[in-house]
Amino acid sequence: MATLSLFFGILISMRPEQNERHHRAHIHARYQGKEATFDITTREILATGKDGFPSDQANMVKSWIAIHEQDLLANWELLNTQGTFFKIAPLS
Repeated sequence: MATLSLFFGILISMRPEQNERHHRAHIHARYQGKEATFDITTREILATGKDGFPSDQANMVKSWIAIHEQDLLANWELLNTQGTFFKIAPLS
């Protein structure tokens, strides 16, 4: 899994699709043992771990996605076609 950014204790990562693509472009966020998957273009939470994901941190992730949507989509394409990615600035 590619680590794209880290801010306020939130780790943002992305993993390439296995075999053929079938998912929407998304990222994974982890915070204190909790995990959530966010759609890049809609910023909606697609899934959470069994313990959910804190709303304050979810709002930070959504804000970060809004700022970096184009970089995230570029990384999605790079990771799935070339297996490479670039780091993205944290939320400050």
